[in-house]
Amino acid sequence: MYARFLQNHVLANLAFVLVLGIGFLAYQMLPRQQDPSINFNWVQITTILPGASASDIEQRVTEPLEDAIRNVSDIKFASSNSREAVSSILVRFEDIDTRTYDKRIADLRREIQNAESDLPQEVEDPKIFELTTANAFPSATVAVVGNANDETLRQQAYQVQKDIKRLDGADRVDAVGLQDPELQVNFDPEMLQALGVAPVQLANTVAGYFRDSSAGTLTLGNQSWLVQIDGTDADPALLAQRPLLGVDGELAIERLARIERARQKARQLAQIDGRPSVLLAVMKKENANTLELLERIKGYLDQRNQLTEVTGVELVLVDDQTIPTRDSISIMQNNALIGLLMVLVVAW
Repeated sequence: MYARFLQNHVLANLAFVLVLGIGFLAYQMLPRQQDPSINFNWVQITTILPGASASDIEQRVTEPLEDAIRNVSDIKFASSNSREAVSSILVRFEDIDTRTYDKRIADLRREIQNAESDLPQEVEDPKIFELTTANAFPSATVAVVGNANDETLRQQAYQVQKDIKRLDGADRVDAVGLQDPELQVNFDPEMLQALGVAPVQLANTVAGYFRDSSAGTLTLGNQSWLVQIDGTDADPALLAQRPLLGVDGELAIERLARIERARQKARQLAQIDGRPSVLLAVMKKENANTLELLERIKGYLDQRNQLTEVTGVELVLVDDQTIPTRDSISIMQNNALIGLLMVLVVAW
């Protein structure tokens, strides 16, 4: 049989070309990354309660979530960290197969969702991250550089973060130096004392206007509707006209305080060549092609930078983790070509 195959040169050549074609197609479908994607069975749960102290975070957020995840099986251990406004819980699962791990992640999300009713109303929805080698380290870092650390830079950085997150292959985008907007109510203590209003009363009144509340149900025929009263919007002028109950009756908040748009106090600042900026770390999905993701990011940066005069910001790629990946792929390709040539020479 082997002798007949060797004597049939056409069949041998066709088989050789078929093997090369299948190998080339398989090579094109392989993911492009320097390190393999490894799931360590680590999950991080991050919950934010603005303005809360570390002890309040521990009692009102971390402990209820820890009680909830105790119902999930195959957890090896869990550690928590409570600091000002932030609760962080790190969960390590046992060494289980992928199918079981996916079920446990679904169980964990369900228990966290059920526990949200025990959390304060002001708390933000818990964010659950599965830590792998793919999304633990950024594939690229983009800097949004502005002329000043103002609202224009914040708005443009926020929009760029949303746009990059929509790119195919991007998992999440973490920002450094991006402060959330807020309304500041700056009151005069002497004025509050003169009008018989306590600072706590003013704070509770403002918070109440921003709190969504349920108004029961409404039945129309055979249909029932849930009714909810949404809190006020973020217009400073509208909030200033809201009433507050004082000693002499209702008072407009603008008589007691000055309301203005501002941003949260900066915990991290970033600069590029002395200019204020916001850094965006881009993490890729597990099976995404890193090289293709970087090409999409570069294309987006080139397109966005054409509008620099309009937007007032410039986008700069400050870190490209595909450079060592490209070098490794180039070395592998050269070695593969040399090996193919040697095989052809020996076969000839």
